Amino acid sequence: MVASLIAFALLVAVIVSLVWLGGRALRGHSARQAERLALRQQAVQELRLRDGRDGHLAFVERVYQRARTGAKAIIVWDATGNRQDAWFHDWPSIPAGTYLLLVGTTGYGPHNHNPRVYYVRRHQVLSMI
Repeated sequence: MVASLIAFALLVAVIVSLVWLGGRALRGHSARQAERLALRQQAVQELRLRDGRDGHLAFVERVYQRARTGAKAIIVWDATGNRQDAWFHDWPSIPAGTYLLLVGTTGYGPHNHNPRVYYVRRHQVLSMI
């Protein structure tokens, strides 16, 4: 009987410890995310002040097709979290996983019949962050 109570108490202690450690790890993750977001926003503000143009920050989530004349990619807008197809004209080597400050245009994409493809030329990439 006593051995059962000790085993139960140990099991409860292990579960409580795991829950506590898990919650602590999540708080650390949120703090790191908030810090990265603040650094990105600061970098964008500094670029806008220095450059004078009002670009929008996007993350290149994935490049799904490369061609001689450019690349098709999925971008995620930092301000809204919305995903959008993008065509990077004359930039087939656009790296996935980078943040870009962009001033492109939205138009019809004949390759996928999408009316909201974001078109970007190299000179419309104000900065890579």
